Amino acid sequence: MKRLALVLFAAVACNDMPPVNVPGPTVAHPTGASIESPETRGAVATLARRNPSARVVAFRISFDTGSSEDPAGKEGLTALTAAMTVKSGTRALTFAELSRALYPMAASIDVNVDRDQTVFSADVAAADLPKFYPLLRDVILAPRLDDESFKRLKARQTSALDDELKGADDESLGKESLEAAIYADHPYGHPAVGTDAGLAAIGLDDVKAQRARVFCKDRVTVGIAGAYPEGFDKTVAHDLDALPKCAGPRPGLPEPQKHHGLRVVLVDKPSADATAISIGFPTTMTRASEDFPAAMFFTSYLGLHRQSAGVLFNRLREQRGLNYGDYAYAEYFEQDGDTRFTLPNIARREQLVSIWLRPVKPANGVFALRGALYYWGKYVEDGVPDAEIARFGNFLSHYQSLEQQTESRRLGFALDDKTYHLATPYIERMRAAWTTLDGKKLAQVIKRDLSTSDMTIAIVAKNAAALKKTLVSGDKTPPTYDSPKPKSVTDEDKIIEALPLHLKDADVTIIPIADLFAK
Repeated sequence: MKRLALVLFAAVACNDMPPVNVPGPTVAHPTGASIESPETRGAVATLARRNPSARVVAFRISFDTGSSEDPAGKEGLTALTAAMTVKSGTRALTFAELSRALYPMAASIDVNVDRDQTVFSADVAAADLPKFYPLLRDVILAPRLDDESFKRLKARQTSALDDELKGADDESLGKESLEAAIYADHPYGHPAVGTDAGLAAIGLDDVKAQRARVFCKDRVTVGIAGAYPEGFDKTVAHDLDALPKCAGPRPGLPEPQKHHGLRVVLVDKPSADATAISIGFPTTMTRASEDFPAAMFFTSYLGLHRQSAGVLFNRLREQRGLNYGDYAYAEYFEQDGDTRFTLPNIARREQLVSIWLRPVKPANGVFALRGALYYWGKYVEDGVPDAEIARFGNFLSHYQSLEQQTESRRLGFALDDKTYHLATPYIERMRAAWTTLDGKKLAQVIKRDLSTSDMTIAIVAKNAAALKKTLVSGDKTPPTYDSPKPKSVTDEDKIIEALPLHLKDADVTIIPIADLFAK
């Protein structure tokens, strides 16, 4: 049975707290900090880090569960259970009373639910830790789970599905539609927020049963970073040992369904004022895979998130002005708030490679799709020159430092390293691999892992019937520009606008927005 694990990032204490002193054998860490070997600690695995400049304490309490463990017919149950944990109060405090207690500390307790992980997170000023921690402990161990909160949060989650995801966020809708198509009849095949029928079927007793079943001590990893007093890690480990024991092992996952050639899902949304395009395919690669550093380099070179350095961004946005952003990812990506960086602790047992074209004018939708496929295919076929690998690798190695600017994010990456069983921390591993990467090595990985014509495409747009007709016809789709473009661009346009898609009527499915994630 998996042990309760405490991932501890120790810091020199502020506000007169004594510094943490962790003896024992150490292993190398990319920042030069000392990490204690988990094998030396007995029942609790510990990683320790001192940070004299810390002024906060960060918590990340991760459970090996997510929406993939929603019972059939009750999709959204894990997310609702997590929301009830943090937003219903505790046995001692109503949610209003809990909120009033947290307010003077400028602290909050948040939760994120993905397919395979649920993470409760919080940051608090070190001086407020004695007042804050009992509240956090009671939220995790003794949530109120009352009927009034259940009705409120269930209504809120239903609104998040219908009014926000389906109603107002076409970019996220496109990404969720892509996953629904790739993972049809698979536990990953519905959004974490759930489905309309699934949410309607959930009762308060289901929430209580799900909490006992999946938010249990054999699935938890507790992370702490920052300026906390010596011995505090033992207190947290002792407290979290009161979580219920897991009833059984985590269920496995089936393989995604296979298909040949392009497959398109059109989400017909009459109110859409732009076209959101997501392209992808499943992969057996994770961060633990030998090929992952090279694959991560290639997708970043094609389209690093919210950066103008990528090929797709340069060609489709900068040269042609087609849309806002064009990005590519070697693993599932979710943006961390308003930053440009990946959200930690969304690790998955199965992954997907994807391309994301942020909204395009409807008139240029098919051309943008063809453009993304053209440049992907071109660089898969031709590779990346050694000089470009050296140039971009240097940039990317420095850019990775920005991923770990806070105690919470550094802690999140350490938790991900543990989840993927990485012997060398992720960013150190990426940098080391990129220094020896050349065109020959990259080409081998591309041909082995990224060269495929078996892609799924999800497009959110209005007038889906007309769009399907255009896709299936194979007709040229020349772009419409607001200003003249240089001859080098228009010459390449002639190739892109005629790029064969080889789509037949059966390859393109239309889903009315009202039917999407309905059941």
